[in-house]
Amino acid sequence: MASSAFLFSLCLLFMEVLALAKAQKPADQIGMLYKDCVGKGNYTTNSTYHANLNQLLTSIYTNTEINNGFYNFSYGEDADTVYSIALCRPDIRPDDCRSCIRNASDSLVRNCPNFVEAIGGLDNCMVRYANRSIFDRMEQGPYFWVYDVRFNVSDVVGFNQSRMTLLRRLSDQAAAGDSRYKYAWDQIAVDRSFRKIYALVQCTPDLSASACRDCLYNASGLIPQCCDARPGGRVIYPSCNFRYEIDRFYDPSTNSIPPPPDPTLTNSIPPPPASTSQGMRTT
Repeated sequence: MASSAFLFSLCLLFMEVLALAKAQKPADQIGMLYKDCVGKGNYTTNSTYHANLNQLLTSIYTNTEINNGFYNFSYGEDADTVYSIALCRPDIRPDDCRSCIRNASDSLVRNCPNFVEAIGGLDNCMVRYANRSIFDRMEQGPYFWVYDVRFNVSDVVGFNQSRMTLLRRLSDQAAAGDSRYKYAWDQIAVDRSFRKIYALVQCTPDLSASACRDCLYNASGLIPQCCDARPGGRVIYPSCNFRYEIDRFYDPSTNSIPPPPDPTLTNSIPPPPASTSQGMRTT
């Protein structure tokens, strides 16, 4: 009897696991790493705004003239104007970038039906749209984080110091970029065993140098909340993002992008400061 009761319990547990997996399956099919349906109004299905949104997103992922992975388009007139920004990781080739943007756009519209503003992304790209201008604005919300759950690092203090040293250096390099690219990647040794941290930071290129630097600085300030002792993690703001891992996750051999910007250019005169829009939500 005891054996039968134990088997019955295992069967119940198995059924619960299956039920959970089935409930999560649609999210897996959607494949979005993060998303937020910003609650700032709704549009009506088949309205002019709806049509403009579909037209705008299509014009982004079918555009073959832009090859730097950054798109900032608008479409429509007056209250029906839709603004959108899409950004790909700098080591992603143009065709893969457009494919990622298409998948992210389709998923975002499907997951945020009738929302006039939304943001979401896959592993290699981010898409956002709104019924207000979002160009040349440093925005820090909504924000998201993802981290490695496999284990915690043993030397937390040393790991954190090396990570912040690397992120600060890369933030300066990214901020020095031009209106096409604002990114940087590199590595740093952590300890005598020569373990390394690899990191990539990126801003939307429409930001000024100071706005890009501030955005990345504020994003790194979330590390104690999300991934202080984690061997890998990332924080995503609408205007910037960073990622670090103990294994190299980017491809420096990609030939569709220029090398990271020269940090000596940080003294160049930046555009006028960008305005800031605050928002708070974690995932």
